[in-house]
Amino acid sequence: MNLLLLEPAEVDAAGRTRLRDRRAKHIRSVLRAVPDQVLRVGVIGGGIGSGRVVSLDDGSVELDVEIDNPVPARPWIDLIVGLPRPAVLHRVLQTVAAMGVGRLDLTAAWRVEKSFFSSPALRPESIRKHLLLGAEQGMTTRLPAVHQHRLLVPLIRQLEASEEPPQRVLAHPDASGSFETVFSLAAGGRLEIAIGPEGGWIDREVESFQRAGFVACSLGPWILRVETAVTAVLAQAELLRRISVGEPVDEPTHSPC
Repeated sequence: MNLLLLEPAEVDAAGRTRLRDRRAKHIRSVLRAVPDQVLRVGVIGGGIGSGRVVSLDDGSVELDVEIDNPVPARPWIDLIVGLPRPAVLHRVLQTVAAMGVGRLDLTAAWRVEKSFFSSPALRPESIRKHLLLGAEQGMTTRLPAVHQHRLLVPLIRQLEASEEPPQRVLAHPDASGSFETVFSLAAGGRLEIAIGPEGGWIDREVESFQRAGFVACSLGPWILRVETAVTAVLAQAELLRRISVGEPVDEPTHSPC
């Protein structure tokens, strides 16, 4: 837990909160916090600051909270993902929250098992649990908005009807172009990326996405699992964005092996 996340209602008017759940257990057992220790704290959907430990006992932890940094900017990437099996979905949810995705559309596709949509993994409480775990890891207070689509065609129609669509990219291992050759995001622009289910998109689905303005590209010479493709495309997109807008890319601080 790199960032202790609090619901807005958990902080009273005096800036104090008392935790009694897994977070309290983590503070006591993993962080081994002591009174007056300061922890990184964020309010879900709000800013980031610090929490000073006031008291600890076997069942709870009390903190004085001070939020002194603004709400993080809205993430500039949205994802469309062919719904994976439940165990993979948990990892995808944590990854998209940690790495800063604004919206995640989970969709049916030819190679998506219909039974996946009946999984308890898609219950709101399960989705939120894994988004919170990811946000704690990635140190962000913004949780992606997650939407489910049991049919792909209506989703495609929504995309086609967009009046001001972002740049759109379809991750497809058979595409001739690479991600870096199709990436053309301007400063302040947004990016929407579609990643297929295990087995990928079928040709008809690729054509449908292309009609909605998606450009097919390859992420590299590999065939990747869904959760690996999500991580790879988000990491590549962030690097390409930083280069395109002129942000410095940090030099490695370690010596090569």
